Amino acid sequence: MQNSYQVIIVGAGPAGLASSLTLSAYKIPHCIIDANITPVLKLGDALPPNAKPLLKQLGILHLLISPEHISYYGNKSVWGSDEVHEKEFIEGLHGSGFLLDRLHFEKQLRNLVKKNKTDFYQGYQLKKAYDQEDFVETLIQKSTESITLKAKYVIDATGRKASVARHLGAVKHDLDMQLTISFWHQAPQKISRQIWIEATENGWWYLSPKATNEVNCMFFTIREVLPTRNQMLTFLKEELQKTQQIKTIIQPTDIELSNYKIMASGTSYLEKPYGKNWLAVGDAAFSYDPISSYGITSALASGFYGGHAIAAKLNMEEDAFITYRYIIENGAKSYLNKLVHQYNMEQRWSDSVYWKNRLKQASLV
Repeated sequence: MQNSYQVIIVGAGPAGLASSLTLSAYKIPHCIIDANITPVLKLGDALPPNAKPLLKQLGILHLLISPEHISYYGNKSVWGSDEVHEKEFIEGLHGSGFLLDRLHFEKQLRNLVKKNKTDFYQGYQLKKAYDQEDFVETLIQKSTESITLKAKYVIDATGRKASVARHLGAVKHDLDMQLTISFWHQAPQKISRQIWIEATENGWWYLSPKATNEVNCMFFTIREVLPTRNQMLTFLKEELQKTQQIKTIIQPTDIELSNYKIMASGTSYLEKPYGKNWLAVGDAAFSYDPISSYGITSALASGFYGGHAIAAKLNMEEDAFITYRYIIENGAKSYLNKLVHQYNMEQRWSDSVYWKNRLKQASLV
């Protein structure tokens, strides 16, 4: 491995790996830095049907022909009323969507990157990033080993942390502070291949099945609603019982409910998704509320467009980053309009702490 590249990508999630695949198509020398030796499990597993053209452009559509990933045929929701609403994909232009085995998908992407012989610093943490006028210098560390790397441009694919952008003085804003409580449930039999969404007084539930009988279960709420840690099991049980449909689909054990994780899942964004020598992709640039189903698709798309922007910049196209910003902000505007509409549809608990928060944030957009 060398110490100088045209581009350094920090972060090896879908956005960072999509950036790498795009740069490799241009034969641009680059490396990837990631704190994890192997992928770690993250939220987000749904690729809607309209993601297929992007996957084809990235050359990764064939990855979904794998027993670990399953097709899904629509969404069912209880939102805005007590009725079950169903949206089917089968008659749409692109047919079914995909529910990913997220860990397997990221391993597949990493394998493609390695086939391109891209230098991959796995298990290295970013310690510092310096703007040196004509290039960016990064200090990375693994155990007691420290390495300094420099590049003309750095792509920040570090997720919601936006670590590189923050090191270089960028500001990230939180539109809201929604949280996700997630856990896995082993169902006694397979559930139908569709996503379930159901709103309740204190938030909303999300279920998606896997190729096995496992179900990815999430409850979205805000910190003001959360109990103390020793009351969380009771809280989740009570919230589940408030649902009409979700409680009939899953009956998680106490052990499953106790193996929960809490993470941020609100909307956040950089004031500007690029600087002189850097560019942000994925959640580092703009983090989406999961109700939108934009997560993985937008990460892959921003990696794709970000890679093209870097290539154009290296080709002396001065407006390349401005064009990239336009693409990101145009997508964000469309998302925010849909977000406002989605949350305004739910008026049954407008006096609850959670829905007051959601409606207030929607009104600020």
